[in-house]
Amino acid sequence: MLRRMLASLVLALGALAPSLACAESAKPILAVMKFQDETGAMPFQGGIGRVVTNMLASEIAARDAFTVVERRKLRAVLEEQDLAESGLLKPGDGAKIGQLTGAQYLVMGTITAFQPDTETKVSGGGLFGRARVEQTNRGSYLALDLRVVDTSTGEVSYARTIEGHTSGHETKVDLTQRNAGLEMIQNEADAQAVRGAVLEIIDYLECVMVRRDACLAAFETKETQRRDTTRKTFRADGPQH
Repeated sequence: MLRRMLASLVLALGALAPSLACAESAKPILAVMKFQDETGAMPFQGGIGRVVTNMLASEIAARDAFTVVERRKLRAVLEEQDLAESGLLKPGDGAKIGQLTGAQYLVMGTITAFQPDTETKVSGGGLFGRARVEQTNRGSYLALDLRVVDTSTGEVSYARTIEGHTSGHETKVDLTQRNAGLEMIQNEADAQAVRGAVLEIIDYLECVMVRRDACLAAFETKETQRRDTTRKTFRADGPQH
């Protein structure tokens, strides 16, 4: 009796294994390329492009919906093939990276804006006293253009502009203190803006590449609202007469 039960269990596991393997292989395989930076922000961390790239790769790897090419493997391929890890690809580069890493899609983009909401105040000083210079950060605005390239065709399969700002993370730094530089680097508002944008990217990719359900309409509504807001804040000047 026990042997029959064990045999049945083995057969059941054997039948289940192909379906599990199929489900695993069905996950989109992504390679996160270095995001370009047009802002010059976060220079002490290597630039905001590097910060977004590293954080995005880590967050995607933690999401069960995707399989991610390891950064070390991707970097080795880029160096071996003399392909710049800049986010700028020449025709054929995408397919080459895909063949060598197994990536089906290359995730890349450009950070187009990063603007901390800061205020600097100078107090004290007098004739002989030392002035206190305090910088307050109340949040940060970040915008980026996302592109996802299909390595089999070299075409952009998905593209989206993501922008938003953080608030409620007010931090103050005394610029006259010796550790002011370190505190500015570790600014919570800036970090929250980056992480918020990264999570928005991953939610969008999971929606359009994996789920493909009601989330599509939700993201379309969000995109329409973003465009409407941009139109309201921008006035196109006509010809001068």
